[in-house]
Amino acid sequence: MIELQNATVLVTGATGNMGPYMTDQLVNSGADVVGTYVTEASRKDIENRAKHADAVSYYQVDLTDQAAVEAFAEMVIDDHGAVDHIVGLAGGFSMGGVSDTDGAAFQAALNRHAVTAFLTVKVFADHLSEHSGVVLFSSDRAIEPVGGTLAYDVGKGAVRTLTESLDVELEARINAIAPFLIDVPANREAMPDADFSEWTAPEAIADEVLHLLSNEGVTGQIVQMTGGQPDVGV
Repeated sequence: MIELQNATVLVTGATGNMGPYMTDQLVNSGADVVGTYVTEASRKDIENRAKHADAVSYYQVDLTDQAAVEAFAEMVIDDHGAVDHIVGLAGGFSMGGVSDTDGAAFQAALNRHAVTAFLTVKVFADHLSEHSGVVLFSSDRAIEPVGGTLAYDVGKGAVRTLTESLDVELEARINAIAPFLIDVPANREAMPDADFSEWTAPEAIADEVLHLLSNEGVTGQIVQMTGGQPDVGV
C-alpha cells in the first residue's frame, strides 16, 4: 500500500458535486491537495460545502484548452514540486437523445469529459511513476447506456477507453470509477421521485478512489459502483 501522507494529489473539478467529498477525504489522509475550478462563483461556494476547503490549493483553469492546461501544470510544479496522483472529476451531466442533441452539444460533452481528462494526464505524464495513481471518472451509463443522455454516455465511454489506453502507455496505475447516480443534494433536487436506495453514496466513491490511489496491485480497472458496492474488472 502507498501512503498518501504528504503526497500531492490533483483533483480536477474540485468544486463540482463530488468535489468536496473527495478533497475532504484526501485532506484527512494527509495529502497535499490541489483542486481546479472554472467559475469564481463555484470557488466561493465551495467554502460552504467542503469542511477543509482552506487546506486545498485551488487553481482556476479551462481544462479543455491545452495551452491553459500547460500553463497550469507549470504553476502547480512551481508551487508544489510535483504531482504524485490525479483524480479526474471534471465533467458535467447533460440530457438529450439523438434527435435533440446537435453537433455542438455532442462535442461539448466530449470536451467536458474526455478532453479534460486527456489533457490533465498528458501535461503531468512525465511526473508520474509506477507509484502514482490516476483515477478518472466514467459512468455506469458508459457500460449500460440508457435513452436520453446520448452525448453524456458517449463522453463517459470515451473516458473508459482513455483509461484503458493510458494504462497501456504509462507506468502509473490508471483506473476509472463508473458510478451509478451519485447521492448528492443536487441530484436529489433534480430527481425527487427517484429511488435513492440504488444511488451511490459520495463517501463510498471517495473511499474507493483512495483505495485505488494507494493500492499498488490494481491498474487498468473500470470499477462499476451501484449502491456503494464496487465491482472491479468491468
